[in-house]
Amino acid sequence: MDIKQCVNALNMPLPEDILKRKWAGDLDGAMKAIDMRLEHEMPEMLRARLVCEKERIRRLPTQYPWNRAQALEKLRELIHIDVSEEEFDRLELSGWMDFVYINGEKRYFVRFHRSMLKNGMLAHLTGEKPNPSRPYLDAMIAEIKQKGEMKRRITIKASAGVDEEAFVPGEYLVHLPFPVEDAQQSDVQLLAGDPDGIDEQKAPARTAYWRRTLEKWQMFEMTYSYISHIRYADPLHQKAPEKPLYPSCPAPSEEDLMESGAYLRFTPYMRALAHELTDGETSDVMKAWRIYEFVTTKVNYTFMRDYFQFDDHGEYCAVNLKGDCGLQALTMIILCRIAGIPARWQSCMSIDEDYIGGHDWMQFYLEGWGWLFADPSYGGGAYRAGSPERHEFYFGNLDPMRIAANRAYQADMKPVKQALRVDPFDNQSGEIERAGAELPFTMRQLCGDVEMIACENL
Repeated sequence: MDIKQCVNALNMPLPEDILKRKWAGDLDGAMKAIDMRLEHEMPEMLRARLVCEKERIRRLPTQYPWNRAQALEKLRELIHIDVSEEEFDRLELSGWMDFVYINGEKRYFVRFHRSMLKNGMLAHLTGEKPNPSRPYLDAMIAEIKQKGEMKRRITIKASAGVDEEAFVPGEYLVHLPFPVEDAQQSDVQLLAGDPDGIDEQKAPARTAYWRRTLEKWQMFEMTYSYISHIRYADPLHQKAPEKPLYPSCPAPSEEDLMESGAYLRFTPYMRALAHELTDGETSDVMKAWRIYEFVTTKVNYTFMRDYFQFDDHGEYCAVNLKGDCGLQALTMIILCRIAGIPARWQSCMSIDEDYIGGHDWMQFYLEGWGWLFADPSYGGGAYRAGSPERHEFYFGNLDPMRIAANRAYQADMKPVKQALRVDPFDNQSGEIERAGAELPFTMRQLCGDVEMIACENL
């Protein structure tokens, strides 16, 4: 089965009886029904859809480990408050607790409680009010606005491997994200490590990779540095400059205005929403701003189950009005493209003052300005915290503390993997496969670390 066809088939519906079994929690029954269907001839796209659904169902329970009693205890432990059964029910009915049924039992998403704490849905219990100040970011933003730019050389040590309990001797193909040469990034250098190869500078999903036959468990490591150079843009209040802020970026292509793959889709709802948001606006900058306003003020940040588990990404975010950084960025890309504004993906990691983690954002194109940035999740966080200045900054700009390795959504990595990836859409922390393995790895079977070694102002 062609892996790309398998993933692309996820945007088509399941046969109704299988879908009913899945969402009723009869996962064994759904698997058996799929196996029976696969014994017969059928359209190749439908076969691909069913094959991929089997892997989805296999992974689903790993996302939802807690029963009701465990979920209630996790919530109490997190906020140190004796949350009542009645309050738990109220929170669930409000739509902020992701759950599924598995074998007749309601099971809760592994990070449901942390989502509600992060997005303020527990503020009425904890009494905590949003703090509009984020000194780490606010100081950088103030300097960028004052000087018109910020340029830093950042050195990173990254590693990836299979969890020791999941390791089996064999031939492994390992990919780790490697910084791409793009708008704000340049002079990328490998300082340590022994990868067998590194993809081209402007690859859509750039990685360093290893092909190794392992008899014993090991991690794969490398150290690299790059320059991150942000130039300040204020498209809402200033005229476009004489030349684009990031002149090395190529002009938009037709692909920057099109649907793409299984999930960058112009559904009827997304078309209607884009029209509603931009109706009456004549300039691209105001159209883009209205879209950014919607995503940052109406969509609440929520940790999500693996993207592989969703039938649609942008529409899910826009209908449920919740999503993480990736779903928010993708929603803005889709709405901008429908509105005729070129837009594209950029992602890998953000570097906070005490944490480095996977992160996604986007770029949009304005005449004169060229390619600019938007980070809807950082902007939405600023809006909810009551910081209009930081909210507006992330429309047009980024802070320089990013690692960008991906320039397209659902892009292939090289060498192309033969097994289904942990995340077929984005590559934030690496991918690993073992040749001949009966089943691909899940997110819970991989491990790794990212550490900032140095950050130098230039």
